[in-house]
Amino acid sequence: MRLFIALSLSEKQKNELHRLQQSLKSHLEGVKWVNPEGMHLTLKFLGEVEPARIAAIVEAMKEASPAVEPFDFSFGGGGAFPSPQKARVIWAGLRGEVGKVVALASSLEAALVKKGFPAETRDFSPHLTLGRLRYPLPGEKINKFMAEMQTFSTEHSRARAMTLYQSRLSRQGATYSIIQQIKIGRFLEENAGNEQDD
Repeated sequence: MRLFIALSLSEKQKNELHRLQQSLKSHLEGVKWVNPEGMHLTLKFLGEVEPARIAAIVEAMKEASPAVEPFDFSFGGGGAFPSPQKARVIWAGLRGEVGKVVALASSLEAALVKKGFPAETRDFSPHLTLGRLRYPLPGEKINKFMAEMQTFSTEHSRARAMTLYQSRLSRQGATYSIIQQIKIGRFLEENAGNEQDD
């Protein structure tokens, strides 16, 4: 099973990000844009995991959940990975109570390592992927994109839970299934089982 743990976005945030993508399309060709309905703020990508280990993941999520109380977050600004000159991924930046997102991800990482999952080799860099470039673009196009990103921002959303998702890949894209939802802070977990398409 291909698994990851993430925070969900509000519908308004998804709509705002979709409008941004539509605006960027006018001067950024050759980009595979992420479907807004499939957007999540990833806390931990687990990759391929045996089903028998799901219980350990959920326990780690429960252990990490008291690290922070529910918090507000939004998206604004953005850039390109690995650099504007060699752009391959276009992303929106995270705003709001960023420190709490980092603290939650750090607590989650520590709890998962205690359960025997491999430690992340890269520093946690909270961001939201908007699209992936199929080929490099000229610098002037990237500069125009960067200028537009600096004035972009979404509304705030309240993070009250983190969710364990299964990702199923196909030629049509990815389909995400909710396996477990754990409320953040002093709250108890909730179960859910709906799906959404990317």
